[in-house]
Amino acid sequence: MNAFLTRPTFNTPKLQQMLADAGIELEVRDNPDVCPKNLLIEKSLQVDALLTHTEDAIDRGLLETAKNSGRLKVVSNMGIGFSNIDIETAKKLNIAVTNTPTEEAFEATAEATVALLVSIARRIPALHMERKSLTEDPAPSFSRPTAVSVRNKVTGIVGMGRIGSRVAKTMHHGFNNQIIYYDIANKPELDRDIHSQLVKLDYLMAHSDFICVNMPLNKHTKNLVNADMIALMHNKATFINTARAGLVDEQALIDRLNSGSLHGVGLDVYSSAVNTIAESNIALTSHFANFEDQAYNAMTDLVANNVISTLKNNTPITPVY
Repeated sequence: MNAFLTRPTFNTPKLQQMLADAGIELEVRDNPDVCPKNLLIEKSLQVDALLTHTEDAIDRGLLETAKNSGRLKVVSNMGIGFSNIDIETAKKLNIAVTNTPTEEAFEATAEATVALLVSIARRIPALHMERKSLTEDPAPSFSRPTAVSVRNKVTGIVGMGRIGSRVAKTMHHGFNNQIIYYDIANKPELDRDIHSQLVKLDYLMAHSDFICVNMPLNKHTKNLVNADMIALMHNKATFINTARAGLVDEQALIDRLNSGSLHGVGLDVYSSAVNTIAESNIALTSHFANFEDQAYNAMTDLVANNVISTLKNNTPITPVY
């Protein structure tokens, strides 16, 4: 049995050895850039398993072409998300799709969300860039922009899933924040624990000091936080997105930030539109929210075990459909 890894991952030798021990030969593309589409198609015709990253586009055309060859049995995605894969087509063609929803990955992303929130609230990115541009500390002045407190505020969570709930608990227990959230249903156990409250999205946007987007991207949530929602935020609000860029009207958010009517923004996911941001209280972390050693070791194990279990037993460990 053969597998193809689209580019080196966190612990490629470990991944390669785990598969080899199971009798699966892994070919690794020795290039850190996103795999070209033509190579993805070519390899999908030659292997039993594709090991992908969330930037690899596994679309209908690729899956249908691969199915015609009769080889490809599983696409094992390295990441919690799987919006890069045409799930409906994969299901129709009986090609398994897996992801890596490890507890460590959820914890890592939640920690990164809170870290971005606190750093923006305390204006750390802006203060850092200011000092880097000088040869000595700036003169003290009470006319300078101030930080905002994190304690005793209202945090609004857009998507109270496994990441959002961890953010909510941290903000409530750690900073005594009131938690409101938008989701398809309320979370009774969490509500009892931290006194959180399910609200409509427009209410959340208008009444939150900190807004954290932690919702999956799909056809129902695309552009959920649209221009009308962004206009509802108050002028001291801090906005954080560690989920997917497509959930948010990015240009509307940037326009609002550049107008000087937001406290700041922290984004782990975004497009090239962020190059037009003029305000200084901004943090961009390049889709590295869950990129830590503990999380990625666990994700590496799960990618390998998904491939092994699917090819050997036809039973994916974490199927996405």
